[in-house]
Amino acid sequence: MPAALSTIDPVPTVIGAAALVVGLASLAYGAAGGRDAVRILRATATDPRGLDGTERRVRITGRAAAVDGETLPSPFGGDPCLCVGYDVSEFRSQGKGQSWVTIDGGEAGVPFRVEDGGTGVRVDPAAATFSFDVDAKIKVDADEEPPERVREFVDTVDEVESTETGYEVGPLTIGDDPRRRYLQRVLRPGDEVTVVGDAAAFPDAPVGEVKSRIADGSPFVVSDAGARRTALRQMGRSAVPVVFGAVALAVAGVALSPALAALA
Repeated sequence: MPAALSTIDPVPTVIGAAALVVGLASLAYGAAGGRDAVRILRATATDPRGLDGTERRVRITGRAAAVDGETLPSPFGGDPCLCVGYDVSEFRSQGKGQSWVTIDGGEAGVPFRVEDGGTGVRVDPAAATFSFDVDAKIKVDADEEPPERVREFVDTVDEVESTETGYEVGPLTIGDDPRRRYLQRVLRPGDEVTVVGDAAAFPDAPVGEVKSRIADGSPFVVSDAGARRTALRQMGRSAVPVVFGAVALAVAGVALSPALAALA
């Protein structure tokens, strides 16, 4: 082994290598989000009646409607929805500070129809990315009884089962961090919806639907906003991994600089 290499501390080298991998992965993820944002904007706005089952990256806008009355209950309320997403966070101590930490979350959807001008196209959102505004934000402190709609949810989901978490006195927390935040995002029948994805043949479509459906794509997005706002949301989601990746690469550069200098 060359003498220069024998003097290298392996700990920062390992840290630097790990930071390099994480940084590159984060940047790749963020870049993919940015690419999808551009594709959303460039997707071809299409009337459902113009679909023949072979189009890629189309954009359909209209009103969401249930198929055969099939819906899902919203997480915090139980009203009928077509797509739902939720996030449960706790306000926990993190080092010298406190922040919201996600303890559970999920998304689900049922096939629905996008109607425009009396004609509909079937959408199966199982593989879609949802882009919805927050429909409900409920914060529950230690000394508060959760509202009925939250209590019913907590009682049925093991991951967020209610526990004795302590209580608050002014700015101080006695016991475990008690505060929780419940976020809900939903798409209801009748809501304006934008779908970006690839069309495929659907010969069994009932009367009133075109013989095409959207069930995948790159990207495949179901949104309650127009194309521009949906793309901006996607860009916002990409910003965090890009910044994190850049920081990780900077750490990797510092940690690996002795090894690189020894190899030079």
